Amino acid sequence: MPAADDLEDTNHSTSAGGKAKKPNAKQASAVETLHFAFDCGVRVKVLFFFGVIAGIANGLVYPILAWLFSSSFSDISAASTNGLSQIRELAFTFLIVGVYALVCATIQSFCFELVAYHASQNFRLQWFGALLRQDAAFFDVYDVGGIAAQVGPNANRYRRGMGRKFGEGVQFLTTGIGGIGFAFFVSWRIAFVVLCVIPFVSVAALMVVQLNQQKGARASKSYKRAGSVAYSSVSAIKTVLSLNAVPTMLKQYSQATQEAFADAVSILLKQGLAN
Repeated sequence: MPAADDLEDTNHSTSAGGKAKKPNAKQASAVETLHFAFDCGVRVKVLFFFGVIAGIANGLVYPILAWLFSSSFSDISAASTNGLSQIRELAFTFLIVGVYALVCATIQSFCFELVAYHASQNFRLQWFGALLRQDAAFFDVYDVGGIAAQVGPNANRYRRGMGRKFGEGVQFLTTGIGGIGFAFFVSWRIAFVVLCVIPFVSVAALMVVQLNQQKGARASKSYKRAGSVAYSSVSAIKTVLSLNAVPTMLKQYSQATQEAFADAVSILLKQGLAN
């Protein structure tokens, strides 16, 4: 379990050195990310499989619409001489594609949301179990309130990533591949021109993604500090009241939340330039 291993490694380093070493921040691999979902049983695996199939089918909607629009202009121009039979047939075709897209999107959202729910619950349980396995020295060094406050936001973020966003990733990847394939099928010269512009758009999109990730990490760090202040204040409320330290604790909590606000405001200009 990735969460358990990370906490146990941190605990060993703390016990050996006497001081808490700052863990190296690293991105989880795809296997580690999907581990919490696939560890929930066969039912979740089946839902994940059907969700991927529905996402691929949903991603083919836009290439299909591109083909229909490219072939519909001749039908519309011929309506003045051949009547409205071709227009009626075209309307029914678009209606069928709309129903197809609705069914695929419903199955995609249904499957991935269920997978995300079970995976996030497993994520919470494994994180909590990893915390309970630590010895007393771990909680003497690390802030219990800050660690506990991170479980909920990280689980919700993981649920969003494994749910709607993962399904949209499969869908848009299929749309991109299908769109490029259709473009080369229709006119490879124009497709090459469009591909020359894609790197610039990709760089801008990558900048936006990185800015959003940095904003979330900074906000999570600031809210972790705010949760720590709130936990320590409530757990020692008698001491806080006896020392008349309520204004001080409120000031510390306000400073912690203000950091998240300042980071969110400062990054808006960069996001606007990237867009």
